[in-house]
Amino acid sequence: MRTLALAVLSTLLLAAVWLLPEADVARLAALEAHTVLEQKVGLPPEEGAPDERRKLSDVILDGKAMIENDGQRARLSLFGVRFDTNVPTEDLTVHELARRSLVRGLRDAAAKRGLSLDIEGEFAPTTYGQRFGATFLVSHNSDTGSIGINYTQPDSEPASARLDGWQSPARSSLFPPLVAILLAILFRKPIVALFSGVAVAMVLLRLRQGSGIGGALALSLPDVATRSFWPQLADTDKLLIIGFVVAMLSMVGVMTRSGGIRGLVDLVARLAKSARSTQIATWLMGLAVFFDDYANCILVGTTMRPLADRYRISREKLSYLVDSTAAPIAGISLFSTWIAYEVSTFAPQLPSAGLDANAGYAVFLETLPYRFYCIFTLFFGALIVFSGRDFGPMLKAERRARTTGQLVRPGGQPLVGEDATALEPAPGLVPRAHRAILPVLTFVFVTLFEIFRVGSGEHPGLWSDASLDFVRKVTTVLADGESSRAILIGATTGLVLACLLATLAGAARHIPGAMYTTLKNMGVAIAILYLAWMIGSSCSELGTANYLTELLGDRLAPPLLPTLLFLLSAGIAFSTGTSWGTMSILLPLVVGLSFSLGERDANIGGHLLMLLSIGAVLEGSIFGDHCSPISDTTILSSTASASDHIDHTRTQMVYALVTMAVALCLGYFPCAFMGWPAWAAIAAGCGALLMIVFVFGRKSETPVV
Repeated sequence: MRTLALAVLSTLLLAAVWLLPEADVARLAALEAHTVLEQKVGLPPEEGAPDERRKLSDVILDGKAMIENDGQRARLSLFGVRFDTNVPTEDLTVHELARRSLVRGLRDAAAKRGLSLDIEGEFAPTTYGQRFGATFLVSHNSDTGSIGINYTQPDSEPASARLDGWQSPARSSLFPPLVAILLAILFRKPIVALFSGVAVAMVLLRLRQGSGIGGALALSLPDVATRSFWPQLADTDKLLIIGFVVAMLSMVGVMTRSGGIRGLVDLVARLAKSARSTQIATWLMGLAVFFDDYANCILVGTTMRPLADRYRISREKLSYLVDSTAAPIAGISLFSTWIAYEVSTFAPQLPSAGLDANAGYAVFLETLPYRFYCIFTLFFGALIVFSGRDFGPMLKAERRARTTGQLVRPGGQPLVGEDATALEPAPGLVPRAHRAILPVLTFVFVTLFEIFRVGSGEHPGLWSDASLDFVRKVTTVLADGESSRAILIGATTGLVLACLLATLAGAARHIPGAMYTTLKNMGVAIAILYLAWMIGSSCSELGTANYLTELLGDRLAPPLLPTLLFLLSAGIAFSTGTSWGTMSILLPLVVGLSFSLGERDANIGGHLLMLLSIGAVLEGSIFGDHCSPISDTTILSSTASASDHIDHTRTQMVYALVTMAVALCLGYFPCAFMGWPAWAAIAAGCGALLMIVFVFGRKSETPVV
């Protein structure tokens, strides 16, 4: 009956997509104007110079419309922006949207040169007039699928560039993620569900190219391999992440067989003598590994799983504790691989708010009190583990584990096989904690060392630069430290040390078997991870995120903006499985929009609305990631904890929805509408979570009445 009800609900939800309006093609084309700046243009050669093709953005930044450039700050005079399209539209804001898009693109291009770009004429034609300002004609032709720019600068030859093959995202772009997510929840077969979502995406892409339905269906399966899987397989960063997971799990297998994990468990068990104290230790360890979310997931899950099994903590609960500390702590930590990326997505646009582009880190610090979802998620995790209370499906899972010893739901399929989780020390070996502690510490140290080595090499004079504070120096290094490569090198070094310690302990002949036992069932986890990346890439091709962005639009009351942005970023992250991708799409749009809307509302102001809006996008992205079965961190948490992936997603979603509701109702909404200070919102939210846990939560050991 339950399956039938879910099937009917899923069918209705998919059918409801057709009730959504199609996005305005003209507005979407105007929003894409900035992409043409990266296209090559042909210019008449200057005397003595070779005829070369350069990016349009380079032509503009090196042209005469740049009325000031001292190497750090630059000023550009922007006169006219006009948008033409062959698509009938009565929306007069398309010209403003095109102007806003070009401003974003020019600032991003300037940021790559290390310039903070002020634009005179950002919101209206510059007072210098056309003779001294740049003029753009943005043209869209739906018949040829092109967006072009004709650019005129003072006393210079005009330049033009064109992007071909552009197609407007449609409501059908929502189908691939919806099919994957609904099938995963309905049948609890993530590989089948994700593959189906990718196949649907391939059909839609073929239909967009003009194929008939028969041809699209016939070519969809070959396209899954050639158009979707192969590019992901050839992606170096993806291979580094897979290599890291393999090396890390191999290290854990060797540490287990050598008696290191048993020794570590015995050591921790002196302090963690119950299920409650073990959960507290897991939560604290999650906070301690604050520098990277991938490292957090794998390290905390694999090392704490044996102790959690000893005290009959369900795998759903363990994977929740792992997942709920990974991204939230990395997202708000001042020293993590996240902060540099987060800042880089919005910093170039800060001149729209009257700030220097180099003020990105200062603005990031100002947003921290408004990172309500991360703050409440970490606090909620603390409440759960210290109180020993749970509710909803998590309570059911915990009581099952405590009373029956079934750590995984009957019929559940852990992403790591039972052989790996049941691995014991080799016969005759005395367990010693140092055989686990030293490889783990080596992994952490080598990873951080490698990040700082590579990052510092990219900026030779950074540490002697007196103009930068310590936080800025560290985060700059983290930005260019190639964290994916660093965690692989760290994990491989830890694996080598674990093998050496096992050899010294007399367990050399057990090393290959331990690694094989740990990895032999990893194929399912790797397949799910690759399929999640494939569907995310397919959604990018179909323009799912752009469709959702345009569907909701920017025509709303200013105080509603943070709430809308939170929900929008959550929807995009949930659909695409990537929080970083969501941030990169939305944050460049947010700074100028939120500041200008806030300046029209005397009750909130532009700066505060900008801080709330940036925080809302960052938090909504992490929330959507937590709820999505196609998110890579969700998959890694299930893998490290040896949990059934759909069970992990289903139980975590309830807790994530609770903290999301509190973040919206007692965080973004009152701060924007009623002017609450951040500390009052945090206090109210923590109080609400405390009440929820103690009113609705029950102890797992408490018998059901």
